[in-house]
Amino acid sequence: MLKKVFTNGGLLIGSIVFFTLTIEFGLRLTGLQTVKPRPPQIYLSSKNPSISYTLKPNINTKAFRSTVTTDENGFRVNETSSFHSAPENVEEIEKQKIGKPNIAVLGDSITFGYGVENYQTLPARLEELIPDYHFINTGVPGYFLSQEIALYNKITRKMDPEALILVFYWNDLNDFNPGVLDEQGILRTADWKPEDKPCDPITEGILGYIPGKCWLDTHSAFYMAFKKAVNMVHNNRILDATREEASAGELADPVDMKNLEVYIEQLTNFTETLPIDHYFVIWPDRFVHTDSKAELIKAAKKLEYIVIDLSEIFGNSAPTLGWDTVHPNAQTIEKAAEYIRDAVEKGSL
Repeated sequence: MLKKVFTNGGLLIGSIVFFTLTIEFGLRLTGLQTVKPRPPQIYLSSKNPSISYTLKPNINTKAFRSTVTTDENGFRVNETSSFHSAPENVEEIEKQKIGKPNIAVLGDSITFGYGVENYQTLPARLEELIPDYHFINTGVPGYFLSQEIALYNKITRKMDPEALILVFYWNDLNDFNPGVLDEQGILRTADWKPEDKPCDPITEGILGYIPGKCWLDTHSAFYMAFKKAVNMVHNNRILDATREEASAGELADPVDMKNLEVYIEQLTNFTETLPIDHYFVIWPDRFVHTDSKAELIKAAKKLEYIVIDLSEIFGNSAPTLGWDTVHPNAQTIEKAAEYIRDAVEKGSL
């Protein structure tokens, strides 16, 4: 009897090991998951510390589950829904801009179009809706206002835009120090040090008790893929719960008002140099920013921005990508672009 138990137990353990190894090698061979860092090859370090990094110019590559194409300035190109870019026709896209007055669109990954195609970004949608103007997509993932301003002063201002649209997202108030690129092209926080070893394993539930979690997190494709799935489900649950609590008034405004003051000061200094029409787009997150948003809108209007608050159409529930709890999906961007178009056309354009 004991021999049978050991035999069956051995077969069970062997089956689990075989199953795990099969998935492990399958993920590696197919490239669906790798244990080596695979950062998007779209960034370039800048000698200007205020900018820190930009998008590489003249690229056409896969990044964030989409194709990213940039022009000679390192700005993401705009396409139409019926004209997709390839290396041989990027020049044709550039020709379509000639003769059109420019509108600069400043922002971070939301403006850039994280996770969507070139024709699905906010500036591209706006250009389809207002075809008499070329919308310059100056958005770069991870940017703060100081970087957006520095990049504008270095490049975009020379393009003589007739108007400017600044897209604000609430994490712009979390920090004011530009991120940096490491030697592999991975975007790191400003306080990152080369000796820092990455370790971000699953800590919740039964998987939190697995020994050697840090080793698995950097050496096992199976573990890393499983962690992504677990985190996606976990983060979506948190997102839904936070939205409901915020809508019910059970959560306080999380914004640090001192950080808001710093942001408004930066915005004021920048706006004083703008001889053009300017729009301030507030992109909603999961919270209801009752106090901080009122102060932000008041400051923006004082600086003569036309304020476009997208929570008027989305509340605090703007639909995001299926695998991401922050960045909007293509349908959300399209709806936002239509709302912005209406506000812009009511302006001086």
